[in-house]
Amino acid sequence: MMDQEHAPKHDALLKKQALEAHEVQEVLGFLKRYGNLIGTGVLAAILTVLGSRLYMNHKAEQMTAAEQMLMRAQTPQQLEEIVNTYSSTPTAPVALLDLAKTLFNDGETAQARAQYERFLKEYKHHEMRPVAEMGLAYCTEADGDFTGAASQFAEFADKNSTSYLHPLAVLSIARCNQQAGQTDEARIVLEDFLAENGGTLWASLAESSLKELNEAVQPK
Repeated sequence: MMDQEHAPKHDALLKKQALEAHEVQEVLGFLKRYGNLIGTGVLAAILTVLGSRLYMNHKAEQMTAAEQMLMRAQTPQQLEEIVNTYSSTPTAPVALLDLAKTLFNDGETAQARAQYERFLKEYKHHEMRPVAEMGLAYCTEADGDFTGAASQFAEFADKNSTSYLHPLAVLSIARCNQQAGQTDEARIVLEDFLAENGGTLWASLAESSLKELNEAVQPK
């Protein structure tokens, strides 16, 4: 759902589109009345500007429609429609990641993986590419390949040391190591993480994970 702080932006965009559409109609009316009196060069310039305005209006309308559809989308089918219908808008890659996440949450790991891979193929230089890479690692973990997932998270952490997702990737390495029965490796990851990130929110999560790990390996 669209929050209230975004509503004024949409209203302003719609007003701008209406104004530009009105201007286009005025130009068309002018050309209809006086086109035969205008020189070829001037006429070409006017038509170039008019074509540019029409294209910009079309793009703006598509962007607005895509954003509104994304705010209303609740099913994978609706998200897929946005991706396919509005592929040239900034909303499409966001919808594609949302589609992959929705499929993953629904337990459709194979389909989620396919959508994350689709994102990496179609949006090679997109700023949200790391999200898709992490998504693939989560899919590997969900498939039960904990050793493979730990390797994917480790590779991500190495490549994205300054990313906001880096702490999450490191904690995921430890989690996957533990699930793979590699408790010593998991403990080393968590202890090293705590040494580098003491006093942070992430540190409290690492401490909880380390406590759970130690409790799990204690003889009963």
